[in-house]
Amino acid sequence: MRYKITPKAILIPTISLFLICIVVTAALALTNNVTAEKIAENEQQSKEESMLTVCPEAKAFEDVIPDVMYKGLDDSGNAVGYAIATVTQGYGGQVYVMTGINNGEIVAVDVFYNDDETPGLGKNTSNASFRDQYKGLSVDQEIVVSKDAGSGTAQTVDAVTSATISSRAVTKAVNEAIQIYNENVSSDSSVSVTDSADDSNITAKEGE
Repeated sequence: MRYKITPKAILIPTISLFLICIVVTAALALTNNVTAEKIAENEQQSKEESMLTVCPEAKAFEDVIPDVMYKGLDDSGNAVGYAIATVTQGYGGQVYVMTGINNGEIVAVDVFYNDDETPGLGKNTSNASFRDQYKGLSVDQEIVVSKDAGSGTAQTVDAVTSATISSRAVTKAVNEAIQIYNENVSSDSSVSVTDSADDSNITAKEGE
């Protein structure tokens, strides 16, 4: 028995598939839009919390360099410190660091990673035991991981065990924050901070 293919037999399934595609595409677009907004809200909240962590006396923040440097203000509008966001490459991914500086000294450092960083190793640099080493250090000298320190007068921090590369990455990010501070706030803008670690080491095994 032969079935006769008519225009109607072809048109109905085609239109049905077309309508299904439109509905699915619209649903995906709506979901993506809602998700993107939520992600943006969460990122903004995390950033604000990080800024308060490194600049605890601030009641409000004013942009100095959009998305990079913020001036912390008290209730009277007086500057009580600066929060500076920098990003460097860690062992397995990017390292995000927020550095708080006031009156030429580091107040606090906040560290967070993307999901690619080695769990339990590099991410341990986000622990207070490591971050607190930066407190009170001056913006007049560079900071290096102690095992990289030579005979100079650089300020040092001890690397997290088996996470030297990540420790260097955080230190580099803090040094970049110091550089930004010196260029925009410090009266002695001649201070220059160099990289504390060679980027060629990034591909080496963590801990070396």
